[in-house]
Amino acid sequence: MKKKAFSKFALLLAIVLTFGAVATACSKSSNNSNGSASGTPSQSGEAQSSGGASAAPVNLKVWHPLNPNAQAVVQSLSDVEMVQEWEKKTNVKFKFEHPTGTSADAQQQFGVMIASGEYPDVIIWNMGNFQGGPAKLFQDGTIIKLNELIDQHAPNLKKILDENPLIAKQIKSDNGDIYVFPNLKVGDHGKYKTFSGQMIRKDWLDELGLAMPETIDEWENVLRTIKEKKGIFPYTSEKTTLLGSKDSMDFLGAYGIGKDFYLDGSKVLYGPQQPAFKDYLTRMQQWYKDGLIDPDYASNDNSAKEAKMTSGKAAATFGYIGGSLGAWLPALQESNPSAMLAGVQYPVLNKGDEPRFTETGWDYSNTGALISSTNKNPAETVKALDYLFSEEGAMLKNFGIEGKTYTLVDGQPKYTDLIMANPDKLPIGQAMGKHFIANYPFPGPDDDRYNDQYYALDAQKEAVKVFAQFAGNAASVLIPPIAMTPDEASEYAKIMTDVNTYREEVVTKIIMGSSQIDSFDKALEQFKKMGIDRAIEIQQAAFDRFQQR
Repeated sequence: MKKKAFSKFALLLAIVLTFGAVATACSKSSNNSNGSASGTPSQSGEAQSSGGASAAPVNLKVWHPLNPNAQAVVQSLSDVEMVQEWEKKTNVKFKFEHPTGTSADAQQQFGVMIASGEYPDVIIWNMGNFQGGPAKLFQDGTIIKLNELIDQHAPNLKKILDENPLIAKQIKSDNGDIYVFPNLKVGDHGKYKTFSGQMIRKDWLDELGLAMPETIDEWENVLRTIKEKKGIFPYTSEKTTLLGSKDSMDFLGAYGIGKDFYLDGSKVLYGPQQPAFKDYLTRMQQWYKDGLIDPDYASNDNSAKEAKMTSGKAAATFGYIGGSLGAWLPALQESNPSAMLAGVQYPVLNKGDEPRFTETGWDYSNTGALISSTNKNPAETVKALDYLFSEEGAMLKNFGIEGKTYTLVDGQPKYTDLIMANPDKLPIGQAMGKHFIANYPFPGPDDDRYNDQYYALDAQKEAVKVFAQFAGNAASVLIPPIAMTPDEASEYAKIMTDVNTYREEVVTKIIMGSSQIDSFDKALEQFKKMGIDRAIEIQQAAFDRFQQR
């Protein structure tokens, strides 16, 4: 009797298990029919929760320095409407951790966080801000590799990488690993890669009968004439872009050399080691002596430089189309309606030469999202990040909520007055920062149609064309996003910290006239003692590996 009862129970159990297996298989089949899960880009771009529509949201902690445009109007990116909509679309709840203070403070806080072993789920930052980059963080067990997760859960990014081998090359490590969900410029709406250059008082040029300068000699004539007629030190700068330093944004490229490491064919060179660097120093020293350069250039901060440009105490400097030209020109015109600033072609040495050393970026901005090794929901995280690479997600990132922050006009997104004529009198950049993420690097593709409107002034629209005219030439000299090994990165950082500090001291003394030009020969010898040749070797090895990716 017991045997019969057991047999019936066993039969019933077998039926239940069989039904369960069939139901599970059907469920998997149904899930796989969804484009996002099968590896085919989702048409809507909406990330699907593995638990279904009724599942509780996945909670993710995200570490990300808050951009000044957003910082001025929100406490956290969680307050931004675009992020709130992103959360709804992906069933993910983001808790942002924003470091406080300057970029140097953020760097210090990042180091403390990594040393603590307690990581957020996602880190969004410029990859150049930590020694050794993502490869070192992976080697140390801080972050995870994303290749398989992208293949399985990121159809939109995968499609971009498959169709754009050069972009894939830029975000991969030398062994093919991918660690980052990148910020990209890609496709028909990602062509603008030059956003800055020299700017000058165009109204003064017109008044004095001067043409826009192209060559160094023409620049000298323009600066001398303005000094004589206006009684000012015409060219100003600031300490973060110190003349002749690795961060200089002035006239060094005109001499056919890079301000730091650059390419001559497939060979890596270091700008200050080239004979033309002394020619540059000679010219800058003479300009400084003759009062063509602001005597306070080495101590100015950005506010001081801005004050001189907007008060008429300076006529020319390096600036950005959005944050500089867009702010300085309206300030100038408040007191002088006829004042005009204009972008100037990147300088050259000889008439007819084409600039090569322009401030041009690559498709990958070197900013993106890393997923930490302590993240308990990597698949859901990848799906949420991939949403920003879908057509729908990219529109949300760059333009916000349709009907509120933008409308479609003849198929093209146009910002509403909430952005372009903000009722709270917010500048355009801050109005954008309050509602979406378009005017600073963040995972996902950038959209040039944002720039077309962000640059609201005619002077900005013209500057875009001027700076972009020769931007393509930079590809021949610009070192791509190479990856050093952790050991190389450590050695390289030590060498270049010493070299750059010493270089700034020597170059500034020469330009200001307290040292002679020939003293730079001793500096070159000191560079060698500090290991500059080894730094070049490391750059060359990393570039050679990049070429083999």
